[in-house]
Amino acid sequence: SAKMLRTCLFLTFLLGVCLSIKCYTGVVKDGEGAKVKLDCTDAIDKCSTSEISGVTTLACGGCSGLISDCEDCSSDYCNGGASVLPAMAVIISSIVLCMF
Repeated sequence: SAKMLRTCLFLTFLLGVCLSIKCYTGVVKDGEGAKVKLDCTDAIDKCSTSEISGVTTLACGGCSGLISDCEDCSSDYCNGGASVLPAMAVIISSIVLCMF
């Protein structure tokens, strides 16, 4: 039915929103500093952690190659150690609801 189709399209839209990567951003030195969760834009698909002179920087986006001590990753909050379970729950729910 038309209502079911609209519901599936809406859930697919929400799924796309949930798939944009989420990263920690901020600056930490000697275990102190600001670390904030951020939803990155759709064009960004990696998070990064870099260190210069004992200062760690967490950001949306991959390493540029300009900083030698930089690592990037491609899952939610991977640059800070959080879980991806909330995004997986939305993905699975959307798939199940669109099947029926």
